[in-house]
Amino acid sequence: MRTIAEHIARASREARDLVLVTIMESKGSTPRHAGSQMLVDEKGLVCGTIGGGAVEAHAIKKAHGMLGGNLSLVENMELKFASKKGLDMACGGDATLLYTPVNASDTHWRDAAREMLRCIDQRIPSYLVVKCSEGGQSNESTVALLDANGAPLAGEHGMQASLIAGLEHRAVIDGRFVMPVSLPTRAIVFGGGHVGRATVSALSRVGFCCTLFDCRPEFAQHSRVPEAHDVILGDYDNIAASLTLDKHDFVIIMTHTHRSDYALLEQVLRRPLAYVGLMGSRRKIATGRELMLNAGIPQEAIDAVHMPIGLDIAAETPEEIAVSVAAECIMRRAEMRRGTGESQ
Repeated sequence: MRTIAEHIARASREARDLVLVTIMESKGSTPRHAGSQMLVDEKGLVCGTIGGGAVEAHAIKKAHGMLGGNLSLVENMELKFASKKGLDMACGGDATLLYTPVNASDTHWRDAAREMLRCIDQRIPSYLVVKCSEGGQSNESTVALLDANGAPLAGEHGMQASLIAGLEHRAVIDGRFVMPVSLPTRAIVFGGGHVGRATVSALSRVGFCCTLFDCRPEFAQHSRVPEAHDVILGDYDNIAASLTLDKHDFVIIMTHTHRSDYALLEQVLRRPLAYVGLMGSRRKIATGRELMLNAGIPQEAIDAVHMPIGLDIAAETPEEIAVSVAAECIMRRAEMRRGTGESQ
């Protein structure tokens, strides 16, 4: 959603009208799932995707005809052969699309986009709320951004915040479609060598917000890893002094020494995390398991570590290893999203 917000903010400055297309609901087999979004302007697709192919081409054409208007539209589509409401596709599922005009003159959208970017950068939970009408058109296009308690952050005021407070998934409430603003999953890569840099590059291209952490000043340079959101020069023996981890974080350990890897592994395994991966040989991993057990780390926590890190694709070069790590992280992230109902 960061890219969506960036383009809305830019279009507002450039006085360009847009239409935001959102998959409100999906059932069965569909190209993309509920929550997926794209933006359309007078030239066609701006960013995002709702699955490509015939579905996306149809939605772009319809959105193009809505530019500059103030009516939102809900469209139900059947992705089946010989369907009266579909595109003669073999997917077999159903999708409900919400078309929302985003006019350059609408200050609500401008303010909401700016606030979304702030929330994403600061990892603040928030909800995007747009007006919709099941099966038809609404009288106006409105938007609001609310915090986790339902209090307004930007856009339209006066919504029934009590109905939204504590909402974890997408929902239609009082004629408005509410969806959590997806925060990019953070991946902390310990070690800024060849593999570490390649891993940051690979993960950043697939939507992870990467932090590079290294104890060596010459390696903890943003110029070496421009794709990293943050670069930290810190102490491998005391990462808490410069970094706070939470249960949503992905931790990737690939430093220049085995001692540093083991010191990091012991620290991160003392807290809940979404993913922990350690790069190394079988012998190194066996030693690491023994050291963790001796340090009092539960066997269950040790078994959950992905070591050796990455999917087994016989990777050798830094770039190949990075691809295997990124693939494993994508798979783990998808598992987490399926558990919460968040869009992929």
